[in-house]
Amino acid sequence: MNKYKLILTLVFSIILNITFLHAQTIRDADFDFQHCRYQKALDGYQKGIRKVSQNPVEVRRVTYQIAECYRIMGNLKKAEQTYLRLEKKNYQKDNPMLFFQLGSIYQLRGEYDQAIKYYEAYKKRVPDDTRIEVRLDGSRKAKYWNENPTRYEVENLKKLNSKQDEWAPRWGNPEKQNVIMFTSNREGSVGKGNDEWTGIDFSDLYFTEKPKSKNTEWPPAEWSPVKPIDSDFAINSEVNEGELTTNRKGSQVYFTRCPHDKKQVKYCNIYTAAKKGNGYGQAEMLELGPDSFNYVHPFISQDELTIYFASNKPGGKGGYDIYKATRAKRTAKFTNIINLGDVINTEGQEVFPALRGDSSLYFSSDGHAGLGGLDIFVSNYKNNEWTKPENMGVPINSCWDEIGMIYDDQEVLDPKSKVPYLAKGFFSSNRPGGRGGDDIYYFLLRPIVYTIAGYIRDEVTLQYIDGVTVEIVGSDGNSYKTTTDIKGYYFFDKTKILANTTYTMHVTKPGYWDNDNNRATQTTVGLSENTDLKQDFRITPIPPDPIPVPEIFYDLAKWDLKPQYKDSLLFLYDVMIKNPTIVVELRSHTDARDTEEKNKILSQNRAQSCVDFLIYEKGIAADRIIPMGYGESKPRVFPTDFTYVYKNKTYFYPKGTVLTEAYIESLPKGDAQEAAHQLNRRTEFTVLHFNYVPKSDTIGAPKTITIAIIEGKTVPVVIEGNLVKGTCYANNQTSQFSIGENSDVIYMNYTEATRYLKEMIITVADFELRDRAIKQEDGTIIENSVFYLKDIRVGDDYEENVKVIVKKGLPTPFVIGDQYIKSNWGTYKVDTDKKKIIFDK
Repeated sequence: MNKYKLILTLVFSIILNITFLHAQTIRDADFDFQHCRYQKALDGYQKGIRKVSQNPVEVRRVTYQIAECYRIMGNLKKAEQTYLRLEKKNYQKDNPMLFFQLGSIYQLRGEYDQAIKYYEAYKKRVPDDTRIEVRLDGSRKAKYWNENPTRYEVENLKKLNSKQDEWAPRWGNPEKQNVIMFTSNREGSVGKGNDEWTGIDFSDLYFTEKPKSKNTEWPPAEWSPVKPIDSDFAINSEVNEGELTTNRKGSQVYFTRCPHDKKQVKYCNIYTAAKKGNGYGQAEMLELGPDSFNYVHPFISQDELTIYFASNKPGGKGGYDIYKATRAKRTAKFTNIINLGDVINTEGQEVFPALRGDSSLYFSSDGHAGLGGLDIFVSNYKNNEWTKPENMGVPINSCWDEIGMIYDDQEVLDPKSKVPYLAKGFFSSNRPGGRGGDDIYYFLLRPIVYTIAGYIRDEVTLQYIDGVTVEIVGSDGNSYKTTTDIKGYYFFDKTKILANTTYTMHVTKPGYWDNDNNRATQTTVGLSENTDLKQDFRITPIPPDPIPVPEIFYDLAKWDLKPQYKDSLLFLYDVMIKNPTIVVELRSHTDARDTEEKNKILSQNRAQSCVDFLIYEKGIAADRIIPMGYGESKPRVFPTDFTYVYKNKTYFYPKGTVLTEAYIESLPKGDAQEAAHQLNRRTEFTVLHFNYVPKSDTIGAPKTITIAIIEGKTVPVVIEGNLVKGTCYANNQTSQFSIGENSDVIYMNYTEATRYLKEMIITVADFELRDRAIKQEDGTIIENSVFYLKDIRVGDDYEENVKVIVKKGLPTPFVIGDQYIKSNWGTYKVDTDKKKIIFDK
C-alpha cells in the first residue's frame, strides 16, 4: 500500500512539474512579447498552448497573443484567421480589442467596409476609446482618397531594392543630395541568424550614389553599386542598425542601434559617429532619456543643434511619440528634450520624423486618420507651433506602411513640359508589387502647364485685327503684355500663366472703344490638369461720324445745364474713363430759328456748360475735352433710316436725309416741323485723337520720401527712376506705397480706390458719411472721403480697421504718413549707401 502511494505521489509530482514548465513557457512568451521579441514570443506561445488545452480561458488568451504576433510581424492572413477563430468562440466578450484588431487587419488590406463594420462593433463595446473615431474617420476618408488620388506619380526604385527589405532612405550629404543611404537586411549583412524581434535577418546601413555626370533624367537610370556605409564595422555590427541621418556635409552620422542579447532585454538607442576617410570613428550613444526604453529614427536639423526622434519612453501620448532635443553647440550634449505635443502625437504610433528646410515635418503615423498602417503626414511650423498634420494622400500612401520620406530639391526639367518638376523624392513602403518586403520608391510631381491664347476681331467687320495690345494682370501681382499678329492671334506661354492665379485681361488699340467687351477674366484656380485657356475678343471701332449723347433740354435762349439732364452726359463720362487716351470734341447744335450769330454763341455756351460739368464735377482732365458750338451750321444727317417719336407721333426720316432749313420748311407745319427742329438741337461728340498722355496732378499731395519695407525689419530698397517704392498688402491685395512727410494719416490714390470699389475689394458700407462720400447719381467716390480697410500689412507689421483718405494725384496707390508709421510700427532710418530701410523697433 505504501509502495502504491509512493508511485502515485511520483506521478503527480511529474505532472505538476510538467504543468509548471508549460506555464513557464507561456510566461516567458509573455515576457518576450512585452519586450517586442515577437518571433520568439510566437514560438513560445505555439509551444505552450498545446499543453494548456484543459484551460479554455488561457487557450483563448494565448490564441489572441498568437494573432497579435502575426499582425505585428505583418502576416495579416494568419492574423485574420486566428482572430476569426476567436470571434467564433465569442472571445470579444472577454476582450473587445478583438474587434478593434480585426478592423485594423481589414483597414490594412484596404477592405474599408469590413473595417468600418468591426470598428463600429468595437465602438459599441468601448465608446470612450478616442482612437476609434480616428480609425473610423480614416476608413471613411480612404474611399475618397482612393477615388481622388493626388497628382503624385510613384514607382518602385528597382535598382536599389533586393528580395529582402530596404527602408528609410536618407541623404548621405544633404547639401549635395547625390548620395542616398538606407537600411536593409539584404544578404551580406553583418549580423548572423534571425532577429528575435522580427524573425528576419539583422539590418545594416548601406549607400549608393547618383551618376556624377550631368544627367537630366530623374530619377537617374544608373546608380553606383549598393555598398555598406563602412568597411571597418564601426557602424554596421552583429545587431540591428538602421534609420540614419547626417549633417549637411555628411561628415557626422546619427543612427539607430538595437543590441541583441538572448539572456537579457536590450533597448534601442541613437548613436553618432564622425566620418574618417572612407570609414567612421567610434560610435557614441546619445543620452536622450531614461534607460529601459527605445530611442529610434533620428533626424538632425540643418544647423545640427536640434535632433528629432521617436521614443516609447514614459510620459508620451501613445506607443511611440516624436520628440526633439536641442543643444547650444555641435560639440555639446543634447538636452531640453521636448515632446512635440498633441498636434503631432496621438495614442497610436508616430515615427520616422524628417525635416524639409527645418520648417516642414514629415513623419509616419497610424494614429491620425489614414488609409491603414503607417501613413506619411506633413506638418508645417508656423507662428511657433505645428500645424494640423495633413495626410499625403494616394498614391504616396496606401493601406500598407509608408515611412521615411525625403525630397530631392535639385532642379530637373520634366521632359514632357520642359518645366522643372514641382516636387520629387523618395520614401519606402511594404505595399504589394515590390521586389521584397519593404522597398524604396520614388515619387514626382509634374508641373501643370497653362497657357492663354485667342483671336481678336473687329465687332463690325468681323475681320481679325493685328497690333492689338493684350495685357494680363495676375492675382500674384505680375503683369505681361503682348500684341496680336496679322491673323489677330495672341499667346501667353507657360512661363507667364501660373497655377492658382486669376488673370484680368484688357485689350486696347487706338481707333477702338475700350469698354466691357475689351475685358475678361481667366483663372487657373482649381485646375488640376494641363490647360490651354481660350479667350477671344470682339472690339468695337470708334466711328468717324459724331456720336450723339442722350437728349439735353435747355430753357429758351439759356445754356445752364439743368441737374435732371446731367445724367445724359454720364455716357460720355463713362466712355472717357474707360478710354483714358482719347481726346474728344463736345459739339453743341441749335436749330435755325434765330440769327446765325446768336445761335453760334448759344451753342458755344451750352457746349461749355457740358464740358464744365465733366471737368469740375466728374474730374475729366480739361485738356481731354474741347467744347465747340456750331450753332445752326451743321444740320443733322441720318446715315441710316431713322424714326423719331414726338408727342406720341412717329416720324420717319430716310437714309441720307439732311435736316436743312429748306427741308424742314417742306414738312407739314406744326409737330412735324417742331420734331425736326428738336432733332437739330443736339449735343454730340467726336474723337479727335487717341494718344493723350495723362499729366500728374500733384497739387495738395504730400511730399514723399519713398522706401521699401517688404519682409522683416531690414530690407533692400526698390528704386524706379527717382521714385523708391515699397510693397504693402491691403485687404489681401498686393499694392505699393510711399511715405508722406509730416503726416499721421494714410492716403489712397483716387484711381486705386475707385478700382477697389468697382472690384468690391471695398464696399460703400466701408465709408464714413457714405451719403457724402459717394455720388448718388453715378456711384463715384468724392475726393477726401474717408473709408476703412479691413487690414493693411507692411513687412511684418500689420494693422486692422485702418482709416484711409481718398486723394487724387498721388505718386503711388498708397501714401502712408511718416508719423503714422512711427506711432504704429516704430522709428526707422534710410541707409542710402546700402539702399536699405532699417527699423529701430
